[in-house]
Amino acid sequence: MIEVKNLKKQFDEVTVLESIDFTVEKGDVVCLIGPSGSGKTTLLRCLNLLETPNAGSITISDKTVSFDNRKGLSKKEVKELRSFSGMVFQGFHLFPHKTVMENIIEAPLIVKKQDKKKLTAEGERLLTKVGMLEHRDKYPDSLSGGQQQRAAIARALMMNPEVMLFDEPTSALDPQLVGEVLRVIEELAKEGQTMVIVTHEMNFARRIADKILFMDGGYILESGPPAEVLENPKEARTREFLQLLDE
Repeated sequence: MIEVKNLKKQFDEVTVLESIDFTVEKGDVVCLIGPSGSGKTTLLRCLNLLETPNAGSITISDKTVSFDNRKGLSKKEVKELRSFSGMVFQGFHLFPHKTVMENIIEAPLIVKKQDKKKLTAEGERLLTKVGMLEHRDKYPDSLSGGQQQRAAIARALMMNPEVMLFDEPTSALDPQLVGEVLRVIEELAKEGQTMVIVTHEMNFARRIADKILFMDGGYILESGPPAEVLENPKEARTREFLQLLDE
């Protein structure tokens, strides 16, 4: 489903990702954990080509893009790789001047030129799925953070992605709103949705993940099942990070 080989990303002279290798099987949930500044969000953004790596390759489904000795990517390459994934951001990124329904049908309406009536019916199905149908005609500023994030998840699902990418989906939420978003993501996992999730919610990662990747300093230092990485980490840096979370 996803294969990342020797990925590297630099901003000017600063290397933020180095020698990144990992795979995600179809239907798997992979959680990226690690301290702030470790490269987790940059790695996620590279998977969706919101950031362009400097070297290595990314394969999603049957599409491979290599970044070695490249000065840039064609619009076709970006569009093709991006078409396989849906991205959910920390800050929701909903259009404030559009209703919830208008927000979630916008991309397939414009990008795929699909029929608005059919899209609205699919939008109602997805809003029901995330518990947001009653809010379909409301504007984002009238919604709670948890409601906005659930609408953002429905928006990403509208493009029928093979993999969902979540960048700390609960970090901008008040503690009492975190659970409603995590429940939606857990339901997607039960349905077999392939997901890569950047998270600081360790209990959530323990419940949902098939594999956990611990990142620090732009490297993946440790990977494995939750019981292995979270309960019996091999690396001293992983143990240190987890101990700090417990304090």
